[in-house]
Amino acid sequence: MKQSYKTVNQNNKIKIICLFILSLIFLILPLNIFGQDQLDNFYYYEGSKVYLEVNKQKLSISFKGENAINTFNSIRASKSEIIEDKTKTSVIPLKENSNNNNHSEKIYYMELNTNPSSIRDYRSLIENYKKLSNVLMISPTYKINGGEFGLSNNFYVKLKHAEDLNLLRLKAKEMNLQILGKNKFMPLWFTLSIPSPRSLNALNYANLFYETGLFESTEPAFMYHNLLNTNDPYFNDQWTLKNTGQSGGNAGVDIKIEQAWNIATGSNIRVAVIDQGIQLNHPDLQSNISGTGYDAQTGTSPSQVRGAHGTACAGIIGAVSENNIGVAGVAPDSELMSISVGFGFGTTIQMLADGMNWSWQNGADIISNSWGGGTPSNLFNNSVTNALTNGRGGLGSIVVFSSGNSNVNGAQYPSNSNPLILCVGAIDRCGVRSGRIDIVPDSCDPWCSNCLPGSSFGTPLDVVAGGTSVPTTDRTGDVSGSGDYNPSSTSPPNNYSNFDYDRWFGGTSAACPFVSGVAALVLSANPNLTVQEVNTIIEQSAQKVRTDLYNYSNTGGRPNGTWNNELGYGLVNAYQALLLAQDCPDNLTIIQNVSSGQTDTQKAANTLTASNTIASGGIATYTGGQKVVLTTGFKANNGSSFVAKIEDCGNTITETIANLETESIQVKSESITIDIGDKNRFALHPNPTDKTFTITANHLFVKDGAISLKIYNTIGVLQSQKENLEIDTEIDVRSLPEGLYYIIITDTNGTSYSKRLVIKK
Repeated sequence: MKQSYKTVNQNNKIKIICLFILSLIFLILPLNIFGQDQLDNFYYYEGSKVYLEVNKQKLSISFKGENAINTFNSIRASKSEIIEDKTKTSVIPLKENSNNNNHSEKIYYMELNTNPSSIRDYRSLIENYKKLSNVLMISPTYKINGGEFGLSNNFYVKLKHAEDLNLLRLKAKEMNLQILGKNKFMPLWFTLSIPSPRSLNALNYANLFYETGLFESTEPAFMYHNLLNTNDPYFNDQWTLKNTGQSGGNAGVDIKIEQAWNIATGSNIRVAVIDQGIQLNHPDLQSNISGTGYDAQTGTSPSQVRGAHGTACAGIIGAVSENNIGVAGVAPDSELMSISVGFGFGTTIQMLADGMNWSWQNGADIISNSWGGGTPSNLFNNSVTNALTNGRGGLGSIVVFSSGNSNVNGAQYPSNSNPLILCVGAIDRCGVRSGRIDIVPDSCDPWCSNCLPGSSFGTPLDVVAGGTSVPTTDRTGDVSGSGDYNPSSTSPPNNYSNFDYDRWFGGTSAACPFVSGVAALVLSANPNLTVQEVNTIIEQSAQKVRTDLYNYSNTGGRPNGTWNNELGYGLVNAYQALLLAQDCPDNLTIIQNVSSGQTDTQKAANTLTASNTIASGGIATYTGGQKVVLTTGFKANNGSSFVAKIEDCGNTITETIANLETESIQVKSESITIDIGDKNRFALHPNPTDKTFTITANHLFVKDGAISLKIYNTIGVLQSQKENLEIDTEIDVRSLPEGLYYIIITDTNGTSYSKRLVIKK
């Protein structure tokens, strides 16, 4: 036992000596090398870097003292609150902290809204706010996978061994940090705190501690917002927005709304709902109502509420989110226009045509129609053509119709009357076409036995959305239930208080407004799109759900991917649609996987970064104006088609740097960067090659000076490395097997360029 104890102590001394040497390095080198702009966009998780997106719209602030609350309350973000950071009371303090007065001082956290024009301005704001009295730390806020979170002045460190506490103390003292204490349940985890404004934040320090190699793990203490991404009480029931498998559904069969909301929420987009009228003063709709609407039954304004159906459809599109009541709409910041008609005895096609014309003439960007049937009418067709042609100043209003509930192969009129109409069918929470169990035996949530038979389908069908058991708004005080298919034996559940919300709305009537809401998100992201462009985006981005039941295939007249007779292009995908809709953003990060049969075309003006998977049968084209970066986790499977290009937003192709239709690419370690710099400076000859190649430099650049070279295979593993090479030196690659490789060239200025090399034998 003594020998073991000595060994431990000897190892500990070695570690302390190493730490001392590292400390000297930190003192010699400028501290800001390790985090000079405080915008590090990664942290370490299980030994790998997890990359984050800096959220320039907010700043994280940690401050001390109750007497400072009023000062900081005046500048906090509008939807933020000041919360007490109780980290110190949640850990077991070290002995040296027990009599420390500072240890008992209260710490608070808040967030501040910002609107900088550039990263440089964002950095300046951080530095300026550090000068406020009582500030402990000003840090960026971040986004990842649709989630949003801030950063406190704390971070966590896990020791490799309990004896390493002295190493932690030494490192904390060297960096002038405070050890708050150890975790009550996991004693190897300790929390450290930044006690004053620094050039580094908690994320930077966590990375530095990990990179010493002395500790098992580190990570910043992120401040989560809302893991549900909404505080609307019934959001958990809204399976079409977020399907976690609730009530027996298939997790993931949803429209990916949380990720989409990180890009757009429907601001400045007006959606007309031609229906029984919207209750304009409904508490979950009122703030999104545009004007007083129009009653097509009487030809006058305001609109009238002639039933519950219109209020239900409006809630799916544009119910207010984050208001602590009810449900969340697909486009929660969109504007809702109420166009009312009776839909019963005495309703004429003229009334419906008037409603369509009034909508686009009064500024409707999207016209949602959860109704259909009757005889085809040229009168009404002309009103639709007017909307599609003349709406939005000539770009055209987006017209969305439900396919119908009569199980008709060919859909019902008017959804089948014009190819520019978005025709929408319905599915259940398991991804199966909606209908009665005798019509659709695979349904996990079938319509009632006396309901209409099922979601209509066939050639006109474009996409599908949720059409069973959909929670939405109901007329306040309405005890009858507004759903198309309210089970006759059941009233709305008791937790839907005052019957202001309907738990059982359904049919293609419910599916249609989901697509209308997604169209609103798309136009919010890019208002310059035409009708055809919006339709194409929604169709190309749709998800191929339940491929075990439905065969999606290439179909004549359906150019936007594989298509199925019962589900069209598939389930509408709000997040993917928004990625396609963005008008060539400066930088773009792709995390959404591309499924078999799906086409994914993305473009960024500067850098496009991808860490997703492209399944066999999937098609992806990723374009960057300056570079395409394939980060750890990216994979293009055998049988997929992946093309990466350097191209400007004006579609002037500079170079296609990858065009792979058979071989697999998987990035496991170092990222592969494909940079426009190689086009301008270096070239490889011959390429492809079977034996050797040489590196030549563009005549516009100086050719003298040494370069270094690294050769990586397609999974990012280093195959060969050479230093101090001269330009035009012949490189022998006969020892490498046939395949695709990436050549990384670093010049005398330290700038790296990449080039694709094919070895054929």
